[in-house]
Amino acid sequence: MATWKTTNGKPVRRMDIIRPAVMVLLLGACSSPTVDTYRATPEADSPAAGVCATFAGETIRVEIFDWTDGVPQPRCIAVRPDQKLVLINQSPEQITFRLGRFHGAIESGESTILDLPFGEFLDRGVHSLHITPHGGPEIFLQ
Repeated sequence: MATWKTTNGKPVRRMDIIRPAVMVLLLGACSSPTVDTYRATPEADSPAAGVCATFAGETIRVEIFDWTDGVPQPRCIAVRPDQKLVLINQSPEQITFRLGRFHGAIESGESTILDLPFGEFLDRGVHSLHITPHGGPEIFLQ
């Protein structure tokens, strides 16, 4: 078995070098950040609205108006796990929104897209798209 000598003249075996290197690699792997895999838990198994609107295509567009009666149209949207959400603020004021791990503000006349498909951040079931000050529809992930 080959040995090396250190600066103080003592022999060093390969395992004496490899073992600390492996430990550093293992410890480094333990402390590195992980990808957030959090999925929001549904509030219900079926929507309160009874009937949900469905949309074909890759994105679901939700336009927010100044709902004077406080009832969003549609009240419920059935979505697929592969679809994404686009929020468009048509109201005269800034709105804030929250759905799963996404939240933010949208100025009047502006829009935003949530960059993950519904199935990557929501569990199957009914979720509330919280929009203030107007309220928002139920999102029913099927």
